[in-house]
Amino acid sequence: MMMLKTGQLIKHKDERTEKDEYTMRLIEIEELRDVVELQKYVYEQLPNKQVLYMDSYEEMFDDMKQGAKVIGVFNNDGELIAYRYVGFPGNTEKNLGIDIKIPRKELINVAHLETTVVHPEYRGNSLQSLTLQQAIPMVKDFGYNHLLCTVSPQNIYSLYNIMKNGLRIKALKKKYGSDKDGKDGMWRFILHRNLNPRSVKRPSELISTPIENLEHQGKLIDKGYVGLWLFRESKILNYVRFEDEVAFS
Repeated sequence: MMMLKTGQLIKHKDERTEKDEYTMRLIEIEELRDVVELQKYVYEQLPNKQVLYMDSYEEMFDDMKQGAKVIGVFNNDGELIAYRYVGFPGNTEKNLGIDIKIPRKELINVAHLETTVVHPEYRGNSLQSLTLQQAIPMVKDFGYNHLLCTVSPQNIYSLYNIMKNGLRIKALKKKYGSDKDGKDGMWRFILHRNLNPRSVKRPSELISTPIENLEHQGKLIDKGYVGLWLFRESKILNYVRFEDEVAFS
């Protein structure tokens, strides 16, 4: 059992707050049903179901058999209160590197930040960032160079945390649909971070746009702009165009 971190947090319940302690460690595959149950509980509480794509037990089980990791956060009573699911898609069609045109030979070096879930009573403890800060060095130690994920444009909190930790918007597409063309899917930003950047890029242009203006953002991305920063309170995204190619840097 690989222990990652311990600490204190605040639990919110019945309009009261109380101190609690947490332990962060890797989930064993035998604990996967607890992960799926927490995901289901959180999904049922969401007023907007579009922000969370539900992973099935079978999908996660197969992924863990192939090496996927789940970072779990447990409270003082040993209950699972949050998790971050990290996958390694390999050279398959579900690899998000395809969406941002990473060369085929590099796809084997892609890691995915999949679903992140936090129990409502433990929100506000920065558990998304804390688990991400554990995931990044772990992925790098495993030898992966590219970190990618999808985030709903309606999920301001998750988008802010992901961008705060160095991932940049490289694409805006509909994902997780049942049709081949994906048109019945859900809008998702696709974010990327190169864990071994070769150089520092100099920005040449910067444009700000409201996060809800997806049409404008799509046009900016098509012109080579990258989503660099989110102002959470005003819901404004800064897009920047660099002096040279940025897709893989």
